[in-house]
Amino acid sequence: MRRIPGGALVGALLLQACAAQPAPPPAAPMHIDAQPRIVTADDVTTVAELIAKGERALMEQNWQQAVDAYSTLLAADPGASQVPEWTFDLGLACEGLQERARARDTFLDLARKFPSDAKARPSLVRAATLDAYLEDWTALDDIGQVLLARPDIDDVDRLVALGARGLARVETGDDAHASKDILDGLELADQLHYGDRDVLPVAVAQLRFALAEMRRVRSERIHLDPTMPDYLTKLEERCGGLLEAQQAYAQAVRSVDPHWATMSGYRVGEMYRGLHRDLMSIPAPAQSKTNKQQQIFFAFMHLRFRILLEKGLREIDQTIALGERTNDSSPWVARARDSKVEMETALEEEKAEIKRMPFTEDEVLKALELLQKKVDQQKAAHR
Repeated sequence: MRRIPGGALVGALLLQACAAQPAPPPAAPMHIDAQPRIVTADDVTTVAELIAKGERALMEQNWQQAVDAYSTLLAADPGASQVPEWTFDLGLACEGLQERARARDTFLDLARKFPSDAKARPSLVRAATLDAYLEDWTALDDIGQVLLARPDIDDVDRLVALGARGLARVETGDDAHASKDILDGLELADQLHYGDRDVLPVAVAQLRFALAEMRRVRSERIHLDPTMPDYLTKLEERCGGLLEAQQAYAQAVRSVDPHWATMSGYRVGEMYRGLHRDLMSIPAPAQSKTNKQQQIFFAFMHLRFRILLEKGLREIDQTIALGERTNDSSPWVARARDSKVEMETALEEEKAEIKRMPFTEDEVLKALELLQKKVDQQKAAHR
């Protein structure tokens, strides 16, 4: 038997083993999920990173950072499926920055471009609130009509729409058509028990403010003419309308949004000031021929109706204080400050005028008391 050398045997066994072992499978290609990089002036980032940054900024109320994030997203990927959501969040961030006109335009842009998207309807609702703040009454009327025409609005949205259209029509002089919207909205709110708590939702506050505005407008339309036989009746109607309007404003003050309280406080103060101004512009009667008689008439009118100006001034002071507490930078607070100066000046001027007269305020007040007793006696005699 032929012997195989040991070295050859080992080599043969190694060759056999290598031949029997299958070849290793080819390595699977490595999957790299690389998102496109977005280059900004300050950073290099991705869509996912920007979305996370925007959401975090909104939660933390870091409004400028949220505006930057969503503005970059919309510019980088304007065709993305998330554009309506990004646009809505951009509007919220602009609103947080108090850039209300930009926020309103952002919401309206979303509603126009994506009318069927889930964000379209809430965008219109937020735009309506902003138009009321901006006092863009024509735009507010338009949004109210667009919302009411949508088949997908719920009851709360309907309250917003009716309040928006009603308020816009009052402010543009169409209180006749506004009345139906306002009353329909308040009736619906009562049916839903929406706004039964101490703090009013914005939708109900807007309706209450619109009701107050309607009553104010109608009250101030009453012309006071002392030469007409129905003067006292007209004066009573004017004062009654003022009180009814004040009641509605007082309800709007309870809004969760203090801006409605600022608007209402200013309006009440101006109503008292307006009534005082109209009364003080009434000329002395024809029988007051001498200068002293005319002075007495002026003094009587001033002391009798000065309380209106003082009440108006108190309302204005409270409005300014509220604006300072809530950091309200709206035109309503600026108007209140201007009104305060004018009312204080009017009071000082009237007091100075009486000081120049040949009698004191106490003497005038005693004369008024005697005159009132005489009137009361005459009324009692005719009963």
